[in-house]
Amino acid sequence: MEDRARILTSACLGALIGGAVGYLFLTEDGRCLRERLAPGFGDLVEEFRRLNTAAEKARVAAVESVRTLQGIRHGIISGGWEGRPPTGY
Repeated sequence: MEDRARILTSACLGALIGGAVGYLFLTEDGRCLRERLAPGFGDLVEEFRRLNTAAEKARVAAVESVRTLQGIRHGIISGGWEGRPPTGY
């Protein structure tokens, strides 16, 4: 029964997507709608690029923070600092 539900769901989803694509590319109203939405999609793509850049910078900062904390922890555990951090900190 589960396979039948998946097949039916996939068929319905395919029909909806096909209908939407047909409307957007085969009708005059669809062409007008695409022209109105096009600038917004460009802005949306640019926002996703900025978000991706910010996320990558945050990831790099998090990795560096973990490395720094591990270095501090290692220095404390190994006794290399003799109870005080090095002068660079």
